[in-house]
Amino acid sequence: MNKKIVYFVIGSLILAVVVAIAIVRNELTDRVNPFLDMEDAYAQVEKGTQNYENVEAYKKDGERLPYKLDFNGFDPDKEYVIIRHKGKYVKEIHYINKLPFE
Repeated sequence: MNKKIVYFVIGSLILAVVVAIAIVRNELTDRVNPFLDMEDAYAQVEKGTQNYENVEAYKKDGERLPYKLDFNGFDPDKEYVIIRHKGKYVKEIHYINKLPFE
């Protein structure tokens, strides 16, 4: 009888963690979420700053992402970036000369 309770509690905890990862959207959960794919987005950022917050990013076809991204980087001359991300988790950025959809 006690083993059944332990298995039930462990199973419930695992289920709760999986549901939380699938539902909650932030950098930590998106990083480990197996239901999200790594993808590229594009954005225009301010020149001369290192911390980018609430950046509106766009897919290659120009469609805006339904969420905003936060990341760090620095290039004093360029204002466009390609963002490699998985949901809100930003893996890397690269500065580019122009956006592909303009």
